[in-house]
Amino acid sequence: MKHVLAVVLVLNFLVELLAAASLIGGENGIRAAGASPAGRWSMHYGFAVIAIASAGAWLWPRRHELAALTPVLGILTTFHLAVLTSLLIAGDQPAGVAMHALLGVLFSVLLVLRKRVAAR
Repeated sequence: MKHVLAVVLVLNFLVELLAAASLIGGENGIRAAGASPAGRWSMHYGFAVIAIASAGAWLWPRRHELAALTPVLGILTTFHLAVLTSLLIAGDQPAGVAMHALLGVLFSVLLVLRKRVAAR
């Protein structure tokens, strides 16, 4: 389970950094920041996504401690399932739906099995 946790945390990091780069650098990102409310939203959300990407890095030194593992897995599960819900409602981003569904399921499983994940 420790290897699964490591892979999922790295996958989350890479996916969310890619999302941040596309939101910040995309057509509705930093270049459109002063031009439209959509630009501001995309840019702000892009920078916020960096926080979600960094969650695994903050957890890494204590990833085998249940007290540290539980809140981070809970936050990441909630984030991915909430974004998945939003994307499903909008219905216009099938790649985002697939990625957040995958990460939502993986983090949900890790959250349920967190005692086994934390065991040394």
